[in-house]
Amino acid sequence: MIHGMALSKISMIPGKISITAEGGSSGKTTVMKITNMNTLTTTLGKLSALALTVAVTGFATAGYAQDKRETTQERIGVYDSRAIAVAYAGSSWQRDKMKDLQAQRAKAKEGGDTKEVARLEAEGQAWQQKLHQQGFGTAPVDDLLACIEGELPKIKESAGVSGLTSKWNDAELTKHRKATQVDVTTRLVDAFHPDAVQRKRALEIQKTKPQKIKG
Repeated sequence: MIHGMALSKISMIPGKISITAEGGSSGKTTVMKITNMNTLTTTLGKLSALALTVAVTGFATAGYAQDKRETTQERIGVYDSRAIAVAYAGSSWQRDKMKDLQAQRAKAKEGGDTKEVARLEAEGQAWQQKLHQQGFGTAPVDDLLACIEGELPKIKESAGVSGLTSKWNDAELTKHRKATQVDVTTRLVDAFHPDAVQRKRALEIQKTKPQKIKG
């Protein structure tokens, strides 16, 4: 055995020596005919060097693959939650919810159900207050992202990220402090199909600092 290559056969006949070597990464068989002892010594040296090169190359390739796996970083998508709230305002989802609340209130009022009217009015006010906190502060927008839930897998795939989180969510970002952050705000904004004016507002609000709004 010479560094991973086996000398499977050495034939000696007058004036000629035949060496058969097998092994290496290719598994091929090499046959060499040697005419004198000096050539024999040189050939054995070459076989040894070849086997060593194959072995070193194999280890280097394996090491590179391992290093590549170890250096692959997690990628997470981050977004400015305020822009999401601005894009939601005026969207078909926002209009539908508003119409539903108004229809319920009208029905309750027509039936003389003052308690239901008061409840629906309070619900509407709370909803508007929450949107204000989301649009100008750093309140979570998970309920708004639920409107475009069907688009989220495609957005994550196109951005090459494993998850999405608000850029203001320090607790969640701390869990992924070594991850590469990819801004997906614009992708999420466009998923709400805002008109030109609302889209511009959603993009511009990112240039300002969030307001501290009491809940």
